[in-house]
Amino acid sequence: MNIGEQILTSGIKHVVDTQKKNACVMVNEHGQEVHITKAMVVTVCQQLLNQCRNVKN
Repeated sequence: MNIGEQILTSGIKHVVDTQKKNACVMVNEHGQEVHITKAMVVTVCQQLLNQCRNVKN
């Protein structure tokens, strides 16, 4: 591999590595991928907070 190929290879790797990775998925009961949304995370956090409050009381 010559210098030009090495630069091109490392340049492509840099572009691939710097892409945003904001896709979170989970698998539902049917084996299909479902994207996790901010609303889903907020709902789960609220439910956990309520459960903690119930245990504390």
